[in-house]
Formats: sequence, structure tokens, C-alpha cells
Amino acid sequence: MRPAFNLLTPVDLDAIEEYPLGSDERLDSHGFLQWEFRRWMSSDMRWNGTHEVKSMWFELINLAYSETPVGTLPESASRLARMIEPSVAREHFEALCNLEFGPLHGWRRCRCGDEIRLMHPVVTRVVLSAFASRANHTARVEAASEAKKLKRLTEDVAQLAPNLAQDPRKVRWINEYLKNKVEARGGARRTTEELHTGIQACLAEDRGGRFPAKS
Repeated sequence: MRPAFNLLTPVDLDAIEEYPLGSDERLDSHGFLQWEFRRWMSSDMRWNGTHEVKSMWFELINLAYSETPVGTLPESASRLARMIEPSVAREHFEALCNLEFGPLHGWRRCRCGDEIRLMHPVVTRVVLSAFASRANHTARVEAASEAKKLKRLTEDVAQLAPNLAQDPRKVRWINEYLKNKVEARGGARRTTEELHTGIQACLAEDRGGRFPAKS
């Protein structure tokens, strides 16, 4: 049976899929990444690969998380052989790659901009999941921070204009007003004067009918 991947096989560039992440995406802050334990335990690679090959295969998967783009490997056999520790002779590495279950089992070529690299579907899925998890975490942190900010603003407005503080719509309007003011001057925090100005502007908007009474 032919090996699943052969570094020496010519490739049609137009037929290669584009890798879904760019070179500017990093996972430097991740000290832990998902390992699909059950998938590995029942995989053909675990059952059929030699101990030597499986150690190289696992080594390359770990190395891919520190590569650019994250989750990929270079296509060069000599470079891959040197990346493994202890390093492997290129000829020996290429010979192992020609096995049905070699060190690059499951890896396939992909386009990363103008470069051709290697990707593995499971590694790619884990990387994309990590980015999604990070984005969700960032969104939760930002939402919590915004909620605290609105709570503090409500308390500050209540001291100056209690009726405004009772309507969340008006507090959010003042919040946006203050954001625009602070950004326009390149500042980091609102001033007391800006808070007073925001309250007065909101009162004017209220008189103009921006906040109709709730039925």
C-alpha cells in the first residue's frame, strides 16, 4: 500500500487548499492545548506505527504549535529532520515518511500565502478551537468590564441626576457620550467636567424626546 504522504511527490499548486490562519496569529499565551485522547487511542497511527515513528510524529505535532503560521510545519524534509530532537538524518527521515504510517501520517500540503507548508486536520481543528476559546474568554472579560463600568457610572450619575440614573437607556447614552469625548482628546479616563457635560447633554436629549416613556 502507498504511504499516506510522500515528501518527494510533485504537487499541483492550484489543487492545494489555503490554510485558514495567517502568520500574524499566535498562541503564545497558551500553556495548554487540547489532546483528543479517545481519537488517538483508536487511531490507525497508534495501532500500526512503529515506536520510532510515533515518537517523531508526536514531536512534530508539538513543534507545529510554535511554528508560523501556528499549527503548520515546513515542507522541507531536511529541516523537519533537524527540528526533531535528537535530530534525524534526512535520508532516514525520508525513508520513514515513505512508510504507510510514517512521521508525517495525516499531514498534507497547504498554501500559506506564497509558501507551501504542511497541515494536519486534527491539529488545525485544535488550533481553531483554541482561538475560538480565547475570543470567547476575551468577550466575557470585556463584557464584565463594561458591566462594572456602567455600574460605576450609574452610581456617579445618581449623585448628580437621580432621575437619569434610574433609566439604563440614559446611562448607556451618557456612557457613549463620554467614550467619544475621551477618545477625541486621546485620553484614558473621563473627567468630572465631562461627566457634568454628559449629564446636561443627556437631559437635553431627554427633553427633545429621545427617550420616550416606557408603556
